[in-house]
Amino acid sequence: MGKRSTKRGSQAVWHRRRAKRMVPRVAGWANHGKVLPEALLGYKVGMTSVLYSDDSDSPTKGQDIVAPVTVIEVPPLFVYSITLLGNTPLGLKVLTEVTASTSPKNANRIITPSKKSDLSKLDKFASQAADVRIKMISIPEKTGLGKKTPEIFETPIGGADAKAKIEYAKGILGKELGITDIISEGEYLDAIAVTTGKGWQGVVKRYGVALNTHKSTKARRHGGSIGPETQAKVMYTIPRPGQMGFHRRVDKAKRVMMISQDAKAVLPVDGFIHYGMIKSPYILIDGSVPGPAKRAIILRKSVLGRTTKKPVIKEISKESKQG
Repeated sequence: MGKRSTKRGSQAVWHRRRAKRMVPRVAGWANHGKVLPEALLGYKVGMTSVLYSDDSDSPTKGQDIVAPVTVIEVPPLFVYSITLLGNTPLGLKVLTEVTASTSPKNANRIITPSKKSDLSKLDKFASQAADVRIKMISIPEKTGLGKKTPEIFETPIGGADAKAKIEYAKGILGKELGITDIISEGEYLDAIAVTTGKGWQGVVKRYGVALNTHKSTKARRHGGSIGPETQAKVMYTIPRPGQMGFHRRVDKAKRVMMISQDAKAVLPVDGFIHYGMIKSPYILIDGSVPGPAKRAIILRKSVLGRTTKKPVIKEISKESKQG
């Protein structure tokens, strides 16, 4: 028998189809007990690196190390509506929804804004409510993006007491929330976004299969055998050409290294590639997150339940990011 190669392509991220929407759907939530929104939305600016004191249980504990970080600009988020959900044998069902009487300047680009707000509906269904969620609208004109069309997304309110969550939601309806109203430094978040699209690709680039020899009678970059003859079908595990990139992906447990409004503290000498100037508050996230610059990123409070640790950052790199 010849040598067996490693399996081509991870089945953990199946199916490799294009995402249905730019603002990704969130499949699940972790209630952290605090009466606060469980997620926020920002725009990916770019990456840099920081020098900080390692506080993890690793061989470099207590030493100064350099780590890559992602800069995400988070403009104010407008709380547009409150939704109450009740339990049914088939799962959660919407009981009522109350909208704010006002909306951001460009909200009519994605929704038809309501001019009425009846908070009495919340009191009517408060006893039946099992979950309280809010819809928030981003305000991208306050960022360096140069775009006007906002994003809208839904997030639950954390906590165990439904009445306390309803009262909190009433207090923020029609108002703008900032980063520090939702998260704090050292907290762990899950980055949910749509990855960079690469279009239709062959099996060599998509799965990393080996090239055929240069004396092959047919193409060098085809996938070889696609299965036995008597099976009469091609298994889904066989590497095949298709869509690569522009997939919805979740990157878990990303630590918030810093929250700041000082754009000059992170701005490289030649600016961030493919992004404008940072005008709103921003956060530094440990490591990378899915998607290219300017992509909308949903930042959900981590489902892994890590303990909050505020890092001690000593220096932020401002070297050129060109090339």
